Amino acid sequence: MKDKRLRDKLYNATDQDLRFTKEDRNEVFEQIHKLEKNNIKKKTFGYSSKKFAPLTASLLVVGLCIFLFMPSILPGNFITENKEGNASESVYKEDAFLTTLLTVKDDNNRVPINLLLTYSKDKKTMKVLSIPRDTYAPILDKHNGTTSYDKLTFAYDYGSGGAENVRTTVSTLFDLPIDYYGVIDLETLSSMIDSVGGIDYDLQEDIQVRAISQVAFEFKKGTNRLNGEEVAALIMDATVGRNLNEEDQLNLINAVVNETINVLPQTELKQFMTQIEGDLPIEKLLENKMELPSIQSVSLIDGMIDTKIDDAYYIKFEKDFLQSVSEELTTFN
Repeated sequence: MKDKRLRDKLYNATDQDLRFTKEDRNEVFEQIHKLEKNNIKKKTFGYSSKKFAPLTASLLVVGLCIFLFMPSILPGNFITENKEGNASESVYKEDAFLTTLLTVKDDNNRVPINLLLTYSKDKKTMKVLSIPRDTYAPILDKHNGTTSYDKLTFAYDYGSGGAENVRTTVSTLFDLPIDYYGVIDLETLSSMIDSVGGIDYDLQEDIQVRAISQVAFEFKKGTNRLNGEEVAALIMDATVGRNLNEEDQLNLINAVVNETINVLPQTELKQFMTQIEGDLPIEKLLENKMELPSIQSVSLIDGMIDTKIDDAYYIKFEKDFLQSVSEELTTFN
């Protein structure tokens, strides 16, 4: 505990020094990435590794559904627009599903966490995909109408596009319509977690992970009491498979839901939820409950291609791989 307090003190003492320019921060993160790569197996293109987690009767399932979905808004027929702009019935009509993008935004308007969720009402199944912040993605500049490729983390602030721009970017990347989207500030997430005294999470070994407001966090093996940014940092790590994996990601979400959404008084929870930017029908989401027997994690790890462009680090994906992921997200057997 003494070492942890000393480490936290050092982090806090240097926090101001870590608020560099965009170029300086990118350079620092580049160095962190190089260190992390020493502990990562080289990734090659292939089909995604998907881990099915049976969570029957789990509070995670109930909590996520209260937070993100409402049965009455699930369309009977899923409608999209074709390239000519005309409405057409989707190929997924037989298995109606709902898509939602949940994003966490830091105080620099960057989006380190992007969770794409699909839900089948008939199958009562949810699928979750976490997208790396460094993903090489098509981002629309609303000022001039042009699309440029950059890191997904910049999508919110790119051309002052905001939350809707994040949805457009992810939708274009996966060629998948997104019905609802919500952006929550990291500060709000942290406040939610702090309001219940933090989240307990067990780690199997000592690890160092990339952080958001500072360079990195170090965690000791065993039970760690986490704040909002620490939770986000661990989810980011699990997204790219550095120290953690899909199971850890689901367990972290489970812990957040159990300790906040299922514990906070309804009035306090509503106050936090109203701070979410986007088009989620917050009031109705909090009033409706759903039963969901299972949740499945869909991973991008097997398709990640580490890439350097103009000395900047990106994660790229082959088009065919992204198509296979979209099919997995929208296929409910």
